[in-house]
Amino acid sequence: MLTLQNILDLSFKDPLHASHGFLYALIDHGGMPGLAKKLAQTRVEYLSLFANSRDEGALAVAPLLFKIDTRSDSYQQQALLRWIGEQGTYSSSVLFMVSPFSLPELALRLAARLDASLPDDMDVVLRFFDTRTFEELMTVLSAQQKNAFLCVADCWWFVDRKGDLQRVAATFTEIDSHDIPLKLTQEQEGYLIQASEPDQVADLLLSGLPQQYDKLSPIVRHDFIMRRISAARLVGIQAIHELSLYCALALLYGENFASQPHWLVALSIVKSGEQSLAQAVEQVEAENELEEIA
Repeated sequence: MLTLQNILDLSFKDPLHASHGFLYALIDHGGMPGLAKKLAQTRVEYLSLFANSRDEGALAVAPLLFKIDTRSDSYQQQALLRWIGEQGTYSSSVLFMVSPFSLPELALRLAARLDASLPDDMDVVLRFFDTRTFEELMTVLSAQQKNAFLCVADCWWFVDRKGDLQRVAATFTEIDSHDIPLKLTQEQEGYLIQASEPDQVADLLLSGLPQQYDKLSPIVRHDFIMRRISAARLVGIQAIHELSLYCALALLYGENFASQPHWLVALSIVKSGEQSLAQAVEQVEAENELEEIA
């Protein structure tokens, strides 16, 4: 879990960078409701990366950038950082970086990184402030793109899905070499879309089976979904809504539901293409009802 001391220690983890700048947090307000209010209460100056854009009014879902004073031992800051740790550990919303830039300059340069374009010249908002996207972006970008994207800071950290801090090395350059907009290739676009599928499934499970999904520890949720998606693909299931249905069945009937006699038959029919998973589920449930009546 992200703690107060974890955060305060960040700018000193690498002695080469400890004196080269300020520690900043970039947090997705949409993933941590109430953040702006907390910052205002503790009189911490912050800037929205949506400022001076068409989304300027959407503060509730904006990425907020603010400086953390690592030399301060004030109760207000400690309370704020503890709250961030409690609320942000599993929110996929928390990034940190060490940069010599001032708050306004860093906000300006980070805001420019929201602009991306797809191969068909469609402009999109690159939600890198969602750490799930950031993590995949670090994998899919070319070395040149990655170095340019990260060059506003000496070092970055993000909190992953399991609540662990992950360090991303960077080389600061005062002259920004990042291309605006960031041009994604067809291959990169495809990778990012596929990488987002588990999170789309997670959202559907949370809305459809909130009680069952909440029983899963946040640490194991992503791995659970990845295992079930892999199993679903073995029987030819590809669509997001059917992948989420397969995961829902595992939540309701246990991870090994597919080895139960009724489901073995039903899934073999799905694999043959004769039925969709939804149709197979209806048939199994109807058969179960008949057995209960009998």
